[in-house]
Amino acid sequence: MVSRRLPVPLRRSRFSTLPVVVTCFAGGLFLGTLLMLKTPVFQTKISSDPASARKSETVNVPVPVRPVAAGTPLKQIALKFVAFPVEQVPVGALLNTIDQADAVALVALPAEQPLLAVNFSGPGAGTNAVIERIPPGMRAMTVKVDATSAVEGWAGSGSIVDLLLVEKNRTSVIAEGVKILSAERTVSPVEGNAAPNVPSTVTLLVTQEQCLAINTAIPLGRIAFALRGSSDPDNWERSVFTSSNLKLAGRDGEPSDIKVRGVITMREGEAERAFALAGDKWIPTDVVPDGFRLAARH
Repeated sequence: MVSRRLPVPLRRSRFSTLPVVVTCFAGGLFLGTLLMLKTPVFQTKISSDPASARKSETVNVPVPVRPVAAGTPLKQIALKFVAFPVEQVPVGALLNTIDQADAVALVALPAEQPLLAVNFSGPGAGTNAVIERIPPGMRAMTVKVDATSAVEGWAGSGSIVDLLLVEKNRTSVIAEGVKILSAERTVSPVEGNAAPNVPSTVTLLVTQEQCLAINTAIPLGRIAFALRGSSDPDNWERSVFTSSNLKLAGRDGEPSDIKVRGVITMREGEAERAFALAGDKWIPTDVVPDGFRLAARH
């Protein structure tokens, strides 16, 4: 009788399942990574708006209570402090006025807006709104005016004028293209259609030669302004006009620039009449031009 051996079950090593475990772990890791890549990530959104991020950051800034005219000293400006968000404060704005107490406004300023240092003369510089407008080599001088000489006040700050010397029998142009720096101590220009105030004095920006000419002319007669247009660079065609030119102008079609060649007087009874030789004609005149002597004929 042949005996049959039963199969002996194989014994597995405790390390025999390791490859399976490693394989399963790697697969799970790959699958988890894949799911994570497909799953949206939710994050807290951080606002990039500086206004909302810094809305609590403000600074007190001095502002004018009312509009300010150019030339006004800073210490005379009525101010109040207004809280502005930091990001809205302009670069160069004055945060206090202690160090600039002697400064002067160089331009007109609006109300309720921060004061910019660039719009004021430097502290302690001995300057003002007029000095800041004088280029090197130029001068500022003041003359007295009235409604007639100042063109009813329209010849105000910023205007360009020609200066005339008015004498008894003669008018001369003594300065052309002169800018008015200030009128009645204000540098604000005449604007709009409202009738301007007539100043009693004006300050002119002149060359050194013009300054000497105007001051020399003032004692000789009356100074008058001729207001120029804003885009008129032309010079006068004639710089001197005398009463003899005025009397000769328009007579018998004669132009006013005819030269007078001689003057005589004629007596008719008790009356005496003068005649000027203009061109080839003797024309009655009441004025003897400069440089002529009367030749009497009786």
